[in-house]
Amino acid sequence: MTVKNKNFFAVFIVLLFSITLSSAQETCCDSVETDEFIEDLLSVEMDSMLHELSDATLSTYDVLEEFSDQVLAERFSNILTTVPLAYNQKVKKWVELYCKKITKTSAAVLGRTQYYYPYMYEIFDKYNLPEELVYLTIIESALNPNAVSRAGATGIWQFMYRTGKAYGLEVNTFIDDRRDPFKATDAAARHLRDLYNSFHDWGLVISAYNGGQGNVRKAISRCGCKDNPDYWKVAPFLPRETQSYYPAFLGALYMMNYHTTHGIEPDSVSIPLDVDTVMVNKELHLGQVAAVLNVSMDELRLLNPQYKKDVIPAYKHTFPLRLKAADLDAFITLSDSIYKYQYDDFLATYKVYEYIYTGITDSNYTIKNIYHTVRKGESIAAIARKHDLSVAELKEMNHLKGNSLKQDQRLLVGFQSIKKGNTTSVSNGTNNTPIVQNDSSSSHQNSASATYYMVKKGDTLGVIAQKYHTTVQKIMTDNQIKNANALKIGQKLTIYGK
Repeated sequence: MTVKNKNFFAVFIVLLFSITLSSAQETCCDSVETDEFIEDLLSVEMDSMLHELSDATLSTYDVLEEFSDQVLAERFSNILTTVPLAYNQKVKKWVELYCKKITKTSAAVLGRTQYYYPYMYEIFDKYNLPEELVYLTIIESALNPNAVSRAGATGIWQFMYRTGKAYGLEVNTFIDDRRDPFKATDAAARHLRDLYNSFHDWGLVISAYNGGQGNVRKAISRCGCKDNPDYWKVAPFLPRETQSYYPAFLGALYMMNYHTTHGIEPDSVSIPLDVDTVMVNKELHLGQVAAVLNVSMDELRLLNPQYKKDVIPAYKHTFPLRLKAADLDAFITLSDSIYKYQYDDFLATYKVYEYIYTGITDSNYTIKNIYHTVRKGESIAAIARKHDLSVAELKEMNHLKGNSLKQDQRLLVGFQSIKKGNTTSVSNGTNNTPIVQNDSSSSHQNSASATYYMVKKGDTLGVIAQKYHTTVQKIMTDNQIKNANALKIGQKLTIYGK
C-alpha cells in the first residue's frame, strides 16, 4: 500500500510478545504463552497489534516432525495457483506459526473468511486476478474491517489515506470507505493489478503492497537484476520488515489449503452470512433502523462498518445499507416509517451536513461557520484533535496542501446549526462552541426527577434520547454539552423528562 513502514504481521505477531493493551501501541515485549490473548485482540485497533518480528524470533520454535521439508514441499507443489510458489526455510517458519503455534487464532480468522472471502473472490475474478491474493488480508488485518495501524492504515486491506483516495475510497466526517469490505476489496484488486503491470512478478507485487513501489524499485536497482527481477533475487535488498512479507503470504496460503490436515477448523462467526444490500436515498441513522426493525446496533455496525457516526449521509447520493436478508423486505415495506422515526432525536445534530452535501439548507435551520485562529506554536494535528476532526478533514475544509500554518491564520473547523425560532444551537466538529440557552433550566430542575446515565461504547445522543423519551437538544442543554458528537465512554449524563 504505498510506503507505510508498518510491521504487517497483525494479530499473529502478538503471540510472540507479552503486551498489554495500554502499552501495545508503543513497544515490543516478551513472549506470550497462549492464543486466547490474540483472539481477544481480533476486534481491537491494529495499533495494539503491530510489532516487530525477525527471522531470529521465529527460528526459536522447535521444528515439528509433521512439518518435514519433503511433506511441505510436496503439498506446496499440489496447490493450483498462478502465483509462483516456493518452499524454503523462511516459508516453513510461517507454516509452523499458522498451523501449530497459533491454531486458535487461525481458526478465528478462518471463521471470518466464510463471510468475507466469497465476494472477495468474485471481485478478484472480475479483474482477472489470482483469487489467492485475498489471503493478504490475513496478514494485513486478520479480516478486521475496523483495524487501524499506528501509521493510519485502515480497514481489512489497510489502505493509507492517500492511496485509498487514489482508488476512489471516500474518507470524511461520516464515511470511511477503507472500512467497507466491498469497496476496499475492489480498490485493493485494482491496486494489485496496477502493481503487477509495473513489476510483472507476484512476489514483488505483494512486497510493493506492503513496503511501497519506491522501496521495491530501489531494491531491484541494488540487486543488479533490472532485466529479470524476481522476488528471491530482490528480497535481500528490501527493507527488513518487507523481506518476510511474501513468505508470510505463502504461509497463509498454505494454511488456507491445508488447515484441515492440521486439525484446524473455522470457528463459528457472529456475522450473518445471508446478507443483502438496499440503497438508501435519504439521510438515515442506524438507530432508526434498529428501533423499527428490532435489530441490534452491534449487528448493523458489523455489517456497515464504514459509517463512522452511525449516520448514512444520503443527502444527495444513495448509499448502501447491508442487512440480513430476512430484514430486507421489512426495511422496504417500512422505509417511510424508518426514515421518519424520531428524526429530530437521531438526526437534528447532523442537519448542518445537509448544506455541506447539497448546498441547500433546511428552511428551519440557519447554518453558521465556526472558525479557529491559529496560536503561536499550534500544529495542525493539535487543532484537528481539539475540534474532533482528522488532519485530512481539516486540510480539505480549508483547501490546505501542506501541514504548515501561520500564527493568526483563520481556519474553518466546523459549523453551527441553529433552528429558527429556537435559541439553542447545535454544533458539529468542535468542542469549544458555546451552547446558547434561554435560561438555566438545567440547574433549576428538581434533582429528584433526574435519571443518571453512564455512557457506554457505541452510544449516541440520539439512542440515549430515544431510550429515555426525551430529545437530543434537551440532553445537551441539561448537561451543557457543546459537541454533540464527542460523547466519551464513562461520561455521566443527567437525564430529565421532556
